[in-house]
Amino acid sequence: MRTKILASAALMGVAAFCSPAFADDTALGPNDEVVPVVAPGDQIGVACGPLQVAEKDSDVRVVLTVSAMPGDTSPGYGKVLATEQKVAAGAVRVTVPDLPDISDHTYDLKVYVMGTKGAQTCDAGHVKVAQQRLQKARGEHS
Repeated sequence: MRTKILASAALMGVAAFCSPAFADDTALGPNDEVVPVVAPGDQIGVACGPLQVAEKDSDVRVVLTVSAMPGDTSPGYGKVLATEQKVAAGAVRVTVPDLPDISDHTYDLKVYVMGTKGAQTCDAGHVKVAQQRLQKARGEHS
């Protein structure tokens, strides 16, 4: 029973995190994407189909790929493997790596679930890494 409650709470949290945002009473369109802004060291959660059906001892990897726009400066690498992670209840929580020049870039998130039946992947959207948390940048306290 406790597992079902924790799983439900985790899924509701992910749904709230991934649900459309409203600004000025205008809803986002079906093709619009909300790109969360995070800071190095923040934890982010990802839930997707392959994680829901993953075997207990599956090897899960989350890769951040630089999503550079024309004219953007490169951080000096194309992909980063998030190594601090916890897999539970069909989701994975990872810590945003704290690397030189990781800030001020947008990254594509991709989850790889390696199991005995082969690898499955899912596209987990995008995330923008800022130099510091948005609340702190505005002078607010968390």
